[in-house]
Amino acid sequence: MGNRRIIRILIRSSVLALLALGLMAGTVTAQKRSSRARKTTKPAPTPDMRPQAGEVAEQIRLLSRFIFVYGKVVNGLEVAREQAARNQTSPAIETRNRQTRDGLVASIERLAAGISTLTDSFRSDPGLQIQYLRIAAARDAVSEAAGLAGQQQFDEAGAALVSAVNHLTETILSMKLN
Repeated sequence: MGNRRIIRILIRSSVLALLALGLMAGTVTAQKRSSRARKTTKPAPTPDMRPQAGEVAEQIRLLSRFIFVYGKVVNGLEVAREQAARNQTSPAIETRNRQTRDGLVASIERLAAGISTLTDSFRSDPGLQIQYLRIAAARDAVSEAAGLAGQQQFDEAGAALVSAVNHLTETILSMKLN
C-alpha cells in the first residue's frame, strides 16, 4: 500500500502542477495580449491651436484698447448728462453728446461683429466646440454692452465688456497650445 499511496500522491501532484502551469500560461498569454494592445494604441496627436489662439488674442487686444478709451468717453458723457440735467448745455452740445453716444454704441457693435466672425469660424470646427461656447458668451456680452450703452447704462456696459474679455481669456486658457 505504501507504493500505491506514493503513486497517487505523485499523480495528484502532477495533475495539480499541470493545471497550475496551464493557468499560468493562460495568464501570461492574456498579459501579452493586453500589453500588445496598449503598445499599438497611440494617443491622437494634439491639434495645433496657436493660430486660433492668435485670433482670440487679437480680439482681447481690441477689446482692451477699446475699454481704455471707453472709460474716458463715458466720463465725458456722464459730465454732459449732469450738465443737461441742470440746463447748463446748449442744443449744439447736446447734439454732439448724442452723436458721441451713438458713435460709442456703433463702435461696440463693430467689436461684436468681429467676435461674431470669430465665433462662426470656431463653430465650424468640431475640435473647438468648448472654445466656441466661450467665444459665443463673449459675443453675447459685447452685444449686451451695446444695448446698455444705448440706454446710457454706461457702468453696466463697461462691466459687460470686461466680462467679454474674461470669456476670451478663458478661451485661450482652455486651448492646448504646443
